[in-house]
Amino acid sequence: MKKLLLCLLLLALNTFGLADERPNIILMMGDDLGYETVSANGGAPYKTPVLDKLAAEGLRFSNCVAQPLCTPTRVKVMTGRYNFRNYKEFGILDPRETTFGNVMRDAGYATCITGKWQLGRDRKLIDEFGFDEYCLWWLENKSSRYNNVGELIQNGEVLPGNKGEYGPDVVSNFMLDFITRHKDEPFFCYYPMILTHNPFELTPDSPPGMTMKSPDLDRMAGMVAYTDKIIGKVIRHLESLEIRDNTVIMFIGDNGTNKNILGGKVGKHDWPGGKGSNFVEMGMRVPLIVSYPTGGVRGAVYDDPVDLTDFLPTFVELGQYELPQNLPHDGHSFAGRLTGDKAYKAHPWAYVGYYGKNRGDMSHFVRDKQFKLYEGGFFYDYIKDPAHANPIKIKTAGKRAKAAHKSLLDPTQFQVNHHKRVRDPRPFHRKGHCESQAAFPNCGQEAYN
Repeated sequence: MKKLLLCLLLLALNTFGLADERPNIILMMGDDLGYETVSANGGAPYKTPVLDKLAAEGLRFSNCVAQPLCTPTRVKVMTGRYNFRNYKEFGILDPRETTFGNVMRDAGYATCITGKWQLGRDRKLIDEFGFDEYCLWWLENKSSRYNNVGELIQNGEVLPGNKGEYGPDVVSNFMLDFITRHKDEPFFCYYPMILTHNPFELTPDSPPGMTMKSPDLDRMAGMVAYTDKIIGKVIRHLESLEIRDNTVIMFIGDNGTNKNILGGKVGKHDWPGGKGSNFVEMGMRVPLIVSYPTGGVRGAVYDDPVDLTDFLPTFVELGQYELPQNLPHDGHSFAGRLTGDKAYKAHPWAYVGYYGKNRGDMSHFVRDKQFKLYEGGFFYDYIKDPAHANPIKIKTAGKRAKAAHKSLLDPTQFQVNHHKRVRDPRPFHRKGHCESQAAFPNCGQEAYN
């Protein structure tokens, strides 16, 4: 019935010549691209002029945390749910899940996914997860992803590849074609990028003299630069279609940079690649840059705690839609930041629970704007100590740290309403595995599914 009413509403809008003014939404997510790879974040030695300009003309979030590994991140961002609820195994998204593709399609958006899949080798899944069109690498068979790209599957058709094409160009061009064909209606594009995952290959723009024997950091910087170039290509395409102002562009990373990449910095801090680690900022803090010209916010920098569950409800609010009451989710919309809503209240904390690649024992933490508390009571100032080399001793801590520690321990600070159910989102370890989690007083409770 809801879908019928929505269709009738859209038909009425078209009949009376009223345009659907809801914003288009594009989410682009770099692969193994950590916080330090964006120069607007103070990162070095990387250069990202397009993203820097996007941040200067829009919003930059300095406190966005992902999962430390790709599949846990993709499951979390697509479903808006913590990993303890629905992470099954590496390379799989449970077919029973509802994704932001489903939700945005139900909201009346044309939907597209392009780039890297690696979430189940069945092309029927793409439609079942709510995407009208797709062009994906590693949907059924893994192949070369960069130079002379191998197999891609596009809208059910196998593109065998091996034609000398550069994979990131092929999949990004598919999205641009989709946007052209849907420019007169609201669209939602999810672009989990192929770049910058290893192998650290040369790009079409690599300078003369750079070879596969050049340092990993140099080749990685070239791949980041090409990622930035693709984002610029997307922006110019939107401008050429005269739909840029009413399009929300979001760019994030899926986890920290590959651990083989050394030499990165953020300000005065060394920032080596930390992919896979839940115990250093380098493993899970990622860039988040947003641009929405119609929203009117320019040049803003926010340290609000943001995690990947927050994207689905943000898209829903931007799309002026309401989630079904029977659809559980864990996130907090930050759409108010994009529109300058003076009544908006930032979420005071973010939570990450991480099983590792093979769903082993979970490590988890909760964080505010400066401090992070792990199970077992390990407590850090992650701004001053991103490598977590110096745990804070509460007995000798300063007043600010003590107040934060007390707040992060207080279960009443973390109760949130969820379809008339109240829960503390921290105690997500299985029963019988709470010995090391004295800091989490409700550890061992069964979490709802």
